[in-house]
Amino acid sequence: MIPVKIFCACGQKYSFEVHPVNGAMPVAIACPVCHRDGTEEANRFIARILKGKTQPLPPPAVNSLLNSVQSSLAPHLVDALKDAVVQELAAQRRELLAAQSAAAAELTELARRLEAVQTPMLERLRAYEARIGELERDLADQSKENRELLKLKIDLLREKIETERTANRIVNFN
Repeated sequence: MIPVKIFCACGQKYSFEVHPVNGAMPVAIACPVCHRDGTEEANRFIARILKGKTQPLPPPAVNSLLNSVQSSLAPHLVDALKDAVVQELAAQRRELLAAQSAAAAELTELARRLEAVQTPMLERLRAYEARIGELERDLADQSKENRELLKLKIDLLREKIETERTANRIVNFN
């Protein structure tokens, strides 16, 4: 069994033991975090071990130095990350304000154009309503005239009927 240690590009470290087949991994492997293929890296690690070219582990003093550097750099990295986030948010805010300004200008232009179209349309609508009123009055007048004409016709027909009845009465008596 050969212990294999892999340092993935995503920053994840993982290790396992394997029985190499023909100096290589018997199966494909992947990073447990990002699922990136680590088979080739494992094959290189196995080849170095089989050829006796392994890198010694750093002495404990180097590890403690690395840990102290990491702990002293962490606040600076956090501050730098905060600054980057704030700058990005400020840039996005500027973009949103510019987009809002452009949208407000477009809405103002649309309102102006709508007003320009609406005014003539309202004038035409008023003219149509006035014409409809005139036509309704004319129709009412014609209806009155028609009623009067019909009454006159009815009266004439009644007179004719009356004259014919009287003529028939006279004929019956003679």
